[in-house]
Amino acid sequence: MTMQGISERAMRELAGVNAAFISVVTMDDAERRGGFGLADEIISRLRLLDDESRRRMAYRPFALFTLNFRDSAGWKQLVEQRVHDGDAAQYWPDDASRVHQFLAVTLAAVRELAEREPPSASVLFGIPPVLVDGLRDLDIGRLPAVATKIKPWLKARCATRHDWWSRMIVTSCAQGVECPCRHRGLHTSLMRALGLDQVRVKGGRLCRRL
Repeated sequence: MTMQGISERAMRELAGVNAAFISVVTMDDAERRGGFGLADEIISRLRLLDDESRRRMAYRPFALFTLNFRDSAGWKQLVEQRVHDGDAAQYWPDDASRVHQFLAVTLAAVRELAEREPPSASVLFGIPPVLVDGLRDLDIGRLPAVATKIKPWLKARCATRHDWWSRMIVTSCAQGVECPCRHRGLHTSLMRALGLDQVRVKGGRLCRRL
């Protein structure tokens, strides 16, 4: 089976997660938290975006944030742990912050996308293919605990590239809506470049190209 690029559903879900990240970045105490690597000027400009501009900002063919997925060993250790009866990791912490809530929701979205569209999960979130299977099998009862552990890993993508973020903000303020087909085309090109464009489905699982 040949993958034809990002699905509309995956794009909508990614846009929702990106919009949530923008909300987290623009919280009142974002600067005190370090702005997730972003300069105060960029955060201030993000706060000025109206709802429509935020929607366009969120509709990108990639996550606006990173979760240190390059640390394959660290993530492998996290996803291989299992929940046992009575394990406190099953329960949501009483003092869950908006950042913690965002991370738990994001993990759930990544887990589901890794099951449904493994190559898309790899490209959209910058996840090494070797980790995709593990994230797909992540015990859902561990999401709150994993979210707590990965808080220090949450950073804005290319956070030090002020010109890149400025350009995205400017284009988000422009009239007109970003073209979904253009983004899906870019996604297809990325998948082809990474050798993820041709896969086979066998026994309900997406297999690597033979």
